[in-house]
Amino acid sequence: MATANTAESDFLLPDNILTEIFSYLQIRDLLRMARVCKRWKRLAYERPLWKRVDLAPYSRRLDGRAMWRIVRQFFTPSLKSLTLAGHLHSGRTGEIVSTPLLLELKSRAASLRHFCITTADLTGVNLSDLPESLVTLETRNCEIPPRWFKSLELDGAFRNLRAVDLSCCSRVSDPDVIDICHASSLKVVKLSWCYRISNSSIQHLSEKLTQLERLDLEGCKITDVSLHHIGRHLKRLKFLNVSQCRQVTQAGLDGVKMMLKHLEHLCLDSCTPINIPNLPTF
Repeated sequence: MATANTAESDFLLPDNILTEIFSYLQIRDLLRMARVCKRWKRLAYERPLWKRVDLAPYSRRLDGRAMWRIVRQFFTPSLKSLTLAGHLHSGRTGEIVSTPLLLELKSRAASLRHFCITTADLTGVNLSDLPESLVTLETRNCEIPPRWFKSLELDGAFRNLRAVDLSCCSRVSDPDVIDICHASSLKVVKLSWCYRISNSSIQHLSEKLTQLERLDLEGCKITDVSLHHIGRHLKRLKFLNVSQCRQVTQAGLDGVKMMLKHLEHLCLDSCTPINIPNLPTF
């Protein structure tokens, strides 16, 4: 019997190899592995395996109570990226995030760099509830309250923030864009299908966020006036998306071409028929 146990142990994979294998598993499968034995449970809960967590595929099963269990049991200072999906327009009552839960996340994952949440009602939470270590913030197709970004006015607030994605957030308007401009180190801003914003806020954005390298304005009701300010101030811009912006004209786009020497990609889908040679378009 002793010989058999010794032979069996010789074929056991070492911890580092098992951890590497576990790193390719989705969260659901990783938790299943934790039920196999005590050793696998210990390895499945190793911090390196919980650096990047994507819970969006399990949104139908998640509610506030389940999120509390996950945050308290698995989230540690090693967490760097978190992706969630809410219940907006699903007919379900309650959301997966709340102010107490986000504050708990903030205390446990103070070094979180990437936070993405989609299709969620965020009217009951504040931007200040999130960790200020964030580099990327994505709230695509979410419902956010007016002036949600007002806390960016505070000195030192979210000083590491480099990218904001508010695509399809229908309530975003000019005051929100102006508030975002307090994060002066932003390099990426995505405002696609935020149809309430106007030329005036794009002018303000262009004057304040001169470090921008990517700007997405697909489906926004902007005109050549916005393109003029973009071309005049955003000299480092490499990617500009004005698809579905049906009020821009050939003249405005010609001006962008002349003023933005570093522009590499210009997205023009469903715009007025235009012709800009020697520039990649998608």
